Amino acid sequence: MSVISAVGVSMIYVPQPIQTLAAGELGVQLAQSSAPTVAVQAGYAVGVVFLVSLGDRIAPRLQVSVQLAVTAAAVLVAAAAGSFALLTVMMFVAGAAATVGQILVSAALRLAPPEVRARTAAVLVGSFLIGLFGVRTLLGAFAESLGWRTVLVGAAVLVAACVPLTLGFAPSTRPPASVGYRAILASIPRIVGGSRDLRLLTVTHALAFSAFISVWSMVTLYGVGELGLSVAQTAAIGLAGLVGGAATVASARVQPLIGTRRALPASLAALIVGAALIALLSHSVPAVVAGLFLVSFGMSSSQVSSQANALASVDPAESGRANTVFMATTFLASSGATAVAAAIMRPAGYAGVGMLALALGAASLCVGLVAGRRA
Repeated sequence: MSVISAVGVSMIYVPQPIQTLAAGELGVQLAQSSAPTVAVQAGYAVGVVFLVSLGDRIAPRLQVSVQLAVTAAAVLVAAAAGSFALLTVMMFVAGAAATVGQILVSAALRLAPPEVRARTAAVLVGSFLIGLFGVRTLLGAFAESLGWRTVLVGAAVLVAACVPLTLGFAPSTRPPASVGYRAILASIPRIVGGSRDLRLLTVTHALAFSAFISVWSMVTLYGVGELGLSVAQTAAIGLAGLVGGAATVASARVQPLIGTRRALPASLAALIVGAALIALLSHSVPAVVAGLFLVSFGMSSSQVSSQANALASVDPAESGRANTVFMATTFLASSGATAVAAAIMRPAGYAGVGMLALALGAASLCVGLVAGRRA
């Protein structure tokens, strides 16, 4: 399930390393090249709202297989796009269908015993980062030599290859939901209103993820525009996120020992330090790489704590809907953060984006501390 989740979530980061190349070929100015990146995140948020909730009613094996097929088809159409507008729309569709990781997270945390939920979450969340930055780095490395259309075709093939894996390994048991789809969606406000932990930890993670996505969504513009690097050279910066994901997986055994409530502020502190490095030392590539690693590790490690506790605060039969709230809020916030980061990038450069991430990280820590006191 980790492999399937990693490949699925990696699709929402596909536009980042190719956006400048696609914009150049399709006649769009560099300043507007982030539109597909914003669209794919907005699509992911929509998919979380309308598709992840179905995980409380449909067997993960069936749902994930269908969504992977739709994702692959959308990325293929994007590869053939004759306009930047069509590319942007197809990225929105791909983002909506690529929510398979969240379906599998909900299923895994629902099935896992309480004592191993944090460890399970750490492995899955860490695999998300490994997958997304592995794919992101490969796309960026080969986009210039092979062309952005070719690497999109490769991404579509990778997604399609996960369908047989899903049919063989994803849970086939249908969740015990006895209500219809409309009733499932209608029950979401009640679930939100009934859990303080869900509300507070959702805001905590939405802010942390917004800090993470703001710096990463502008990395290509930073490398190409400020440093004068090629797209392939800039792609190597993505290795910082890959290492951050590996560190999260490696810490899977540590989280239960120190407790998720104490791990949350420590993780957010790492994110804040990373954002500060980017804000203050954006002229130094080693400092930025270190900052991106800390932001990535801090965000993913904090998600282990916040997501596991948020979903544990509701009835297990409602975990899919709780995860809908958690991740939809996160990606709606992050799509806005990406747009704000793009606007800041023009006058203030990458240092200004780092300041945005620093403010978001500090706000996340404040809300997280409140959540801890309420527990």
